[in-house]
Amino acid sequence: MARIPYPEHPADGVAKLPVPLNAFRMLSHAPPLTDTAIDMGLAVLLESTLPVRLRELVIMAVAAGTKCAYEAAQHRPIALNSGATAAQLTAIAELRSSGPEFDAAESAAVAATFELLSRHTLSEDGLTALRASFADRQVVEIVTTVGYYVMLAGLMNGLGVDVDPSGEQFLGLTGDGPG
Repeated sequence: MARIPYPEHPADGVAKLPVPLNAFRMLSHAPPLTDTAIDMGLAVLLESTLPVRLRELVIMAVAAGTKCAYEAAQHRPIALNSGATAAQLTAIAELRSSGPEFDAAESAAVAATFELLSRHTLSEDGLTALRASFADRQVVEIVTTVGYYVMLAGLMNGLGVDVDPSGEQFLGLTGDGPG
């Protein structure tokens, strides 16, 4: 149950979404932040050059590392639809970034996500592993995706935003960009 009430009227930017998600309804207490956050989220989802499956593995790693049930519920169906496996999601839920479930690029991205969550920076080894698999733009996109979803996890966890089971409605937001 939400720790503060949702505002009576959502911010204008919420209309850009297929459904008025509780996360952005809550953020509507601060309309300028809501609209900007939605625009950033849509850019992460639609304009990134990361393969969708990889992006979703990163988001699921943020959800696991921040213990954000909301993100996990929203993104699990998207991750599975994008080709992530149940074994990969189980490994991530167990905070594992290596093993037969992951190829080298996936392992580097998930490990970097966990490192950013725990250390708030990347070690030289972590950055080197990312750069071995990704162009610099994609390294920046991975780090930015982590930061964006950590921000949302803080909002959702801190204010007890109610999980709405509508992740399936976002399956069309795959952002099948290059990569």
